[in-house]
Amino acid sequence: MDRLRIGVLGVGVQGHLHARTLATMPNAMLVGVAEANAERREKAAAEFGVEGFADLGAMLAHVDAVSICMPDHLHEEPAIAALEAGKRVLLEKPMSISTASCDAIMARCPDPDALMIGHILRFDPRVIRARELVAAGELGELWHVKVWRSTSQAVGVGIWDRTSVAWFLGVHDADLIRYVTGQEVEVVGAIGRNVLSPSEADIVHALIRLDGGAVGTMENGWTLPHSRPSRADAGFRLIGSKGAVEVSLSHNDLLVVPREGGSAVNMDTYFWPSRTGAGAYNLRTELDAFVGAALAGGPTPISGQEGRAAIAIVEAIEAALGREGAA
Repeated sequence: MDRLRIGVLGVGVQGHLHARTLATMPNAMLVGVAEANAERREKAAAEFGVEGFADLGAMLAHVDAVSICMPDHLHEEPAIAALEAGKRVLLEKPMSISTASCDAIMARCPDPDALMIGHILRFDPRVIRARELVAAGELGELWHVKVWRSTSQAVGVGIWDRTSVAWFLGVHDADLIRYVTGQEVEVVGAIGRNVLSPSEADIVHALIRLDGGAVGTMENGWTLPHSRPSRADAGFRLIGSKGAVEVSLSHNDLLVVPREGGSAVNMDTYFWPSRTGAGAYNLRTELDAFVGAALAGGPTPISGQEGRAAIAIVEAIEAALGREGAA
């Protein structure tokens, strides 16, 4: 098999990006999209010239692998169904909404290598280089770390009735810290404030400790003004006994500013496809890794255990916020 027959489950924003990328990859064959919303399903099927399926079950017989891009709370059931059907599964992060749900998925996974969690930051060359520097001892003993990720109110308002800022943004950073440092993370405490949404907190600051002794902070929020040209501000800093490394992950490389009407828009082609969908960008690198491992029958690039570890950190932050609120 020189091409992987793959389908995408869920063609919202993220699923559409997956389908658009897979359709351009020489070692993948986008076979279909599965989507309950008929309008979205028909539009995506026509755009990519593939079959549209009303549900995952109807698509499974036609594919070797599935990319699951459903809302976080709907990950468990389709992941188990696809894995038990013997398919390779790329499951968007967060893996699920609890460690218990992650355990349920892994318990029903006959082959651990069949499951990959889509932590896209692990495919960012800047993140990979920072990890290499830490592993090589270039920073010496790690002293402290800081990681932050904030987005605009425009992003939060569409999702804050079904998720929290720690789940939506913090899961990226929970995995990022573990991946770059190679160390486990303990949540020492967390504080948050609610200013906009029905969620418990729109701004969260968590205090963490790595098992190597370093201390640090995780900052997440969806409070940036609507008018901010870039809807994201993200990055991390590691400081050690021999030096430091700093990475900005705001990654907006094209600013479009109309003279009259509308508002400035930052276009990001670092993470997501360019105008044509071709070229190198982090999502394509991630999907290349998934497809390559599936075709070779090799080990998964990011295991379920790695996905679960990030979920455990977010769970601990949410628990710490609960304790703070009770106090």
